[in-house]
Amino acid sequence: MTLTPGQYLKKRREAAGLSIDDVAERIATTPRWAQHLRRGWLEQIESDQMPATFRTIVVLHQVMQFDLGVLVALTADGCEAPRLCVVCACSEDDPCVGHSEPCGWVDVELCSACFAHEPADRIAIIRSAAAAREAAA
Repeated sequence: MTLTPGQYLKKRREAAGLSIDDVAERIATTPRWAQHLRRGWLEQIESDQMPATFRTIVVLHQVMQFDLGVLVALTADGCEAPRLCVVCACSEDDPCVGHSEPCGWVDVELCSACFAHEPADRIAIIRSAAAAREAAA
């Protein structure tokens, strides 16, 4: 699955169970911005309307888990797209945490944690991943 950098950050934020307000609340800006301004700024980053600076990426990485290597690969031209879960955007180097063991792959684009936690949507998720692969081919 190929995501934009903003889409990747959004999926990882959501996978961590954080709302955009949660993240806005936990980050500091200099000069200090009101929370609604930080929320708007984060929304622009997640929708790829504004690129995240190095400093922003460092701050976001302190608040939520994501793979810096994946973020670099998604922004660099000519890099192969990393393998990501269609639901949570985890990768082989940044597996889901909080389970008895790190997640693995049950499908080309579906990790075992999402397969286990999304029972009502399993078939739809697998079909969506298959359709995305076919469209990309």
